[in-house]
Amino acid sequence: MIPENDVITSISSHRSIRNYKSNPIADDVLQTILQAGLRASSSGNMQTWSVIVTRTEEKKRQLYQAHYEQHMILQAPIVLTFCADTHRMRKWISLHQSKQSFDDFLGFLTGVMDAALAAQNMVIAAESLGLGCCYMGTTWWSADQISEILALPACVFPCTSLVMGYPNENPEIRDRLPLDLIVHEESYALPDDAQFLQKHAAKEQATWDRYKTFPELKDKLKERGITKVTDFYTSDLKYPKSLHREKSEMLIAHLKKQQLF
Repeated sequence: MIPENDVITSISSHRSIRNYKSNPIADDVLQTILQAGLRASSSGNMQTWSVIVTRTEEKKRQLYQAHYEQHMILQAPIVLTFCADTHRMRKWISLHQSKQSFDDFLGFLTGVMDAALAAQNMVIAAESLGLGCCYMGTTWWSADQISEILALPACVFPCTSLVMGYPNENPEIRDRLPLDLIVHEESYALPDDAQFLQKHAAKEQATWDRYKTFPELKDKLKERGITKVTDFYTSDLKYPKSLHREKSEMLIAHLKKQQLF
């Protein structure tokens, strides 16, 4: 018998919400969610992360532009921007006149992990309270603009964002890769090519079937002769190599500007 409880049921039912009601999130509900983030695991209990809560229409409009005009930024009552933050740790060290540290790439990566753990704690807490969330991958794409919008000081870097609010949709639970393709026992197992394709087959089919439910996307795929999910993922409709190159160069430059690389 597979053990199950309310927490496992909630996690297993997760879906990204992209349409929200206008209902505000009460302050006590938000504080409960933020406290759940505070209780996340943290390297050395240093908690090298910060989160910026955005609620005003003016600031959300700025973030909407930075996040490639995704409507959920304006719909959701709250946007949370999670940052790797070694500024606070380095300031604390400096004020005590201790040896400076964490002013390097490892310090930055530690902050990214801390921020991600806190964000996921908040998602689980929010969903348990009837709220919905969606991670914004465009945080990386516009890290330089978001840093300016939110007035982030040196040594603070935006690494993910959440829109959060009461769902105005009930999307189906999305497909996932099979567990035995992701989980390895003792050492990394390399399947042969046939096994590799076979283990991806179900997800490929489910993803392709979902694409066909969007008429505009279906037409664009047909126009470009795209017949495989992998072709779509690397096309100019999704994540072209030119985008990866451009954003990688921006991220490296911005890490240097923020004194994190």
